Amino acid sequence: MKYPIIPVAQSLILSCINFRLFDVVISPGSRNVPLAIGFASNEKFNCYSIVDERSAAFFALGLSQKSKKPTILICTSGSALLNYYPAVAEGFYSEIPLIILSADRPKYKINIGDGQTINQSEVFKKNILYSETLSQDCIHATEEIIKSNSQKIIDQKYDSSKLEKLQKSIQASNEKMIEKAFDLSINKMQPVHLNVPMEEPLYDFVNTPSIKIKTVRKQNKAKALENSNSYYSQIYKSKKILILIGVSDYDIFSDKSIAKINSFPSIVVLKEHTSNVFDDNFISNIDRLIGPIEIQSNSDFLFEDLSPDLIISIGGMVISKKIKSFLRNYKSRKHFHIGNNISKDSFYSGVDHLELHPNQFFENIDFKKIDSNYHNFWQDINRSKLELHNKYMRVANFSDLKVFEMLSNLIPKKYDIQVANSTPVRYFQLFDLKNKNHMFANRGTSGIDGSTSTAIGSSVNSDLPVVLITGDLSFFYDINALWNKYIPASFRIIIINNGGGGIFKILPGFKEDNLFSEFIETKHNLSARSIAKMFKLKYTRVSTKFGLNLVLRTFFKNSKKPKILEIKTSGIKSAKILKDYFRYLSKP
Repeated sequence: MKYPIIPVAQSLILSCINFRLFDVVISPGSRNVPLAIGFASNEKFNCYSIVDERSAAFFALGLSQKSKKPTILICTSGSALLNYYPAVAEGFYSEIPLIILSADRPKYKINIGDGQTINQSEVFKKNILYSETLSQDCIHATEEIIKSNSQKIIDQKYDSSKLEKLQKSIQASNEKMIEKAFDLSINKMQPVHLNVPMEEPLYDFVNTPSIKIKTVRKQNKAKALENSNSYYSQIYKSKKILILIGVSDYDIFSDKSIAKINSFPSIVVLKEHTSNVFDDNFISNIDRLIGPIEIQSNSDFLFEDLSPDLIISIGGMVISKKIKSFLRNYKSRKHFHIGNNISKDSFYSGVDHLELHPNQFFENIDFKKIDSNYHNFWQDINRSKLELHNKYMRVANFSDLKVFEMLSNLIPKKYDIQVANSTPVRYFQLFDLKNKNHMFANRGTSGIDGSTSTAIGSSVNSDLPVVLITGDLSFFYDINALWNKYIPASFRIIIINNGGGGIFKILPGFKEDNLFSEFIETKHNLSARSIAKMFKLKYTRVSTKFGLNLVLRTFFKNSKKPKILEIKTSGIKSAKILKDYFRYLSKP
């Protein structure tokens, strides 16, 4: 066990132990050696070495997604830190905690021509919960510090007693900032950043810490249900209530809460697969219902009848653009957000935030006899769209749509699903998951940049094996995710390769020409075969319904290596079939 001689580095390591934060992802470098070796040599920590900083940060995000605790993320100085930014932003908007510790040069060495120096303080600005630069220790490398003509740490007329007093002040200040940052990340479930300036020498260590710290975790007190009667009374008098569940953990609703909700004929619940809530009375396929209505001749009348008086939102981000558009065009009288997630005025009607667990609210609601047909009206339309959906899928040709139908039916129950952004996460919403798998996706910023890295990080901390369903661009964009030794043998990747950004073919305004192909859709002829070979993963490719059915019989069986399955589809045909699908479902 090695402790760096630099006090601020010791403080961070000891604080992590105090706060019981043991997952640490380290991006190798030089300036971060005191932290890297200090953490990696301590058996209390689970340390992972990930070379590519962007991948490392998303890997850490996946670890935290499963553990529900902040993962420590450590990098060297300079541009290394900037590569964490996409994952930091994702964590900020997805409310996934990270603690970024960036090693830095001393302030007096910034902007004087030294290598690997940038302005690292507050680099994440508005896309992070908290950011602070710790104070540089004055008792480490004192002679080196006073060489600078611009340093403002030590008075040139210092003596040992003044230096000791100054160091105590620095230590107290740093402990206060560390404690605040750690508390915020744990209790608010968001990323924080501590920038750590350290002077050379960096490679000196001791076997026992030279300091004692006082940092302790402050537990958030459970919030009481205040003014509940005013919220309940609005539920009791509303005949059209829509509960919309975004990204959630699988304990968001108890059986008691579900039973209470289902006792109200005035309440309809819309959810997505990333909501991780399962009940047959809840509608899972929002776009399958709303999408066809948008192109029906009587859409305005239907949407008027479907529009709620009261919206209750729960959880995080919502995938469906169609439900947002509907609720913005047909505004509700009131919008409540229930839960500890950040409340968002997504529907342009204002929002009241009840910061308590949804079970605390719904388990205490009383059944009131309400004359309403709202729930049944939604369910009647849902059943009619499901009937048309089943008829269409029985004759649909092999395409992206058919692939997702097959995956929804054939992914084993024992697997968690990670889904990349753009088309994969949207296609899944059109189908029911036969085995009620839990599903996760980076929906905070909805980018494609770190889906594979997040999935691998999640698989390392998961009790269940993980399968990643990804598009080709998302996979190729993040191939450095495979550059580590931590991928479990049970990890599976399924790539739907339609030769480019398939989502752009179905967006309004798409044109099939060279400009769109090169600069928007990003057409390509790449295959994952060579990538699988380079990283020593088992690889299979299919391009037919028969081939996919055959491969999926054995794909999820135990193996000594992770596996990649690449499914080749036609982007042009897939876009046409999806448009035809929605037109077919729009039949009255």
